[in-house]
Amino acid sequence: FLLIISKKYVIIIDKKKDSIMKKLSLLLFFISFAFSKILIVNSYSKKDQCGIPQLYGFLSKMYSQGYKPNDFGIYFLNSRVLKKEDLKLKVNKILKNIDKYKVIITFDDTAFKMVGIPASKKGLRVVFSGLNYPYKLYKEKYKLGDNVAGVYEKLYIYAILEVFNKIQPIKKIAFFYGDGIGKILKMQTEQELKNSIYKNKIEFIHISTLKELKKKTKMVNNNSKYTVFMPFSLSVKNGDKKLLFPQIKDIFLKNIKKPDLSINRNFVSLGFLGFGGVDFYKMGEQAAQILLLNKKVVENAKAKMFFINKQRAKEIHFKLPIWFINKYLKEFI
Repeated sequence: FLLIISKKYVIIIDKKKDSIMKKLSLLLFFISFAFSKILIVNSYSKKDQCGIPQLYGFLSKMYSQGYKPNDFGIYFLNSRVLKKEDLKLKVNKILKNIDKYKVIITFDDTAFKMVGIPASKKGLRVVFSGLNYPYKLYKEKYKLGDNVAGVYEKLYIYAILEVFNKIQPIKKIAFFYGDGIGKILKMQTEQELKNSIYKNKIEFIHISTLKELKKKTKMVNNNSKYTVFMPFSLSVKNGDKKLLFPQIKDIFLKNIKKPDLSINRNFVSLGFLGFGGVDFYKMGEQAAQILLLNKKVVENAKAKMFFINKQRAKEIHFKLPIWFINKYLKEFI
């Protein structure tokens, strides 16, 4: 099949101009994928509030272009829970069989760093979604080539704070963060706000244990200097166990009766006010588009949206002005 198509187009190329060459290149690109599996590696679990919307967005776009479920191999690293030794064993098993794939898709930083980068060194095409650590630093450190492309998860925190500040003037922002991705989110937030008036309004509150979370959430609620909070302690330790965000979310919601800024629509589904942020589903679609068009670029996440959990707004008596609803609000949840 490939030979027949190749010969057919070789004849046409002799008669046509460069535009045919471009069409042929694109056609052969699609044909090559039709006969190979695409490996998708998720950093977190099958229920993760960050990775799953990206996965669904990516697959939806790919299915709309004729791909089938058996075109993909899908792995979940579950890196928020696994011990480092177990995580490395899991990654090594994936890397051992990496050569049978033509394309590697990674969601979030852990999968990109542990699987995407080694795969790129073998010459495989790598497309990422949801990186928070600046890609240019990855590129410089690991000498990455043009076989790597994807979507950087710009948070649009400044744009969101600007709108929120018009509704309720901001005194202080309590930014809860933990280790791992929490530190990356902290650095990213600092970068996005470094030249803004909010640079000195944000207070970073590190959380590592369940006890600290309970204590510091109550402190933020009781201190009038905090106007709004950001719940980015995505996991905490409780003795020898690690509790994931869905297991600790109610501590934030019960202890803090103030508005929050959440970067993902899934946070709103979990009960948070939400307010605004990048659309993770659309970010997954954007990564699929980069793959389908064979782009060799790193793009910022394009879509941001404003969404509100209506029940949470009522619970904390957060009133939305008509101008916000008419101009910005995309969805009540």
